[in-house]
Amino acid sequence: MKNPLLARRPDEPVPGGLLIAQVLWFLAGVLFLGFGGFLIYEHSDTASLNFGAVALALFFAVAGCACAVLGYRLFIGERSARANLTWLGVITALPLLLRFGRYSLLAAIVMFSVALMWTPSSNRYFKIVSPKPAKTRR
Repeated sequence: MKNPLLARRPDEPVPGGLLIAQVLWFLAGVLFLGFGGFLIYEHSDTASLNFGAVALALFFAVAGCACAVLGYRLFIGERSARANLTWLGVITALPLLLRFGRYSLLAAIVMFSVALMWTPSSNRYFKIVSPKPAKTRR
C-alpha cells in the first residue's frame, strides 16, 4: 500500500484538552514568526542591525517553523511529536517567561499547551492512536 503525502488523522475522537493544545501550538508558531518579523522591523530603522536582535529573530523563526511542523504531526496523532513539543516548549518558554517582557504571553501559551498535552485523557488517546512499540528481548 502506498503512503499518502499527507497522513490522515486517526478516527479516534480527540480529547478537548488535546484539541485546544493543537490549536495553541499553531497559534504559537504564528506568534513566534510574527514576533521575529516585528523585531527585525523594529530594529531596521537604525543604520545596522545589532547581533542580538538578528539572533533572537532567527531563534523565533526556527521556533515558529518547528511549532508548525510538530503541531501538524501532533494533529495526526504522533506520540513523538508530543515529546518533541514538550522539549521545545520548555526550552523556548522558560527563558521568555522569566524575563516577564512582551514575550511572556507567548511563553504562557506554550507552557499551557505543554500542560494540556500531558493530561490523563491525552495519555489515553496516545496509547490508543500511537502505542509504544513492544520491547524486544535479547
